[in-house]
Amino acid sequence: MSMKRLLVAGATGRLGEAVLNEALARGGFDEVVALGATQADLSAAIRGLVLKPLDALPELDAVVIVLGDPDEPGARSFHGRDAPFALIDAQAMPRVAAAASQAGARRLILIHPLPAWQQMSGLHRGLIGDAELEVSRLPFNTTVLIRPLAASRAPGGPWLQRIAHIYLSLQWLMMPRSLPALTSAQVARAAIAQLHAAPAGLSALGAANIEALLTAPGPVGPRR
Repeated sequence: MSMKRLLVAGATGRLGEAVLNEALARGGFDEVVALGATQADLSAAIRGLVLKPLDALPELDAVVIVLGDPDEPGARSFHGRDAPFALIDAQAMPRVAAAASQAGARRLILIHPLPAWQQMSGLHRGLIGDAELEVSRLPFNTTVLIRPLAASRAPGGPWLQRIAHIYLSLQWLMMPRSLPALTSAQVARAAIAQLHAAPAGLSALGAANIEALLTAPGPVGPRR
């Protein structure tokens, strides 16, 4: 009987570490493969966890990709515990997803945090950017885009971009505060559950959808 394996790519920062912990504790897989930050084949002291570079992936059943912004202060944990793991940004994401697909993965969970104004405007329901469009063309049976609330960033860039940011911030202040600021552990729980519960095809869950999933009656995901 073949071993069931899950690849976790982007196990950095609070969210990435939470996803890795949830996958190990309650994912229902025989082995969890964390994507390594180097080309070395690393060994892990945690039972059920192995670290592999992108060019040495074993046969996979599913993959969870956690997008991180290398310019954000929380992209890496301050204590350096996530140093062995690769940080995945939007540019690297299609390459990681393609490698997982070639290794046999047929289920993909992409965790891509979005700011409040994008969630309120409904942009979270569709594909965002060329990278997500490229990934959507890969032969996964199930693809779930999970979009928790991203931390707000200070406005930058050209003056027109800064004015647009201020306008959207004012619009946000006039809207009901209906988007939940979920913890990393909650997002991780919902993400791992979707590996087993999501239907075939492409679907997207914004912050409000994630909260509804967590508060629905019955178990959220598999428990071993």
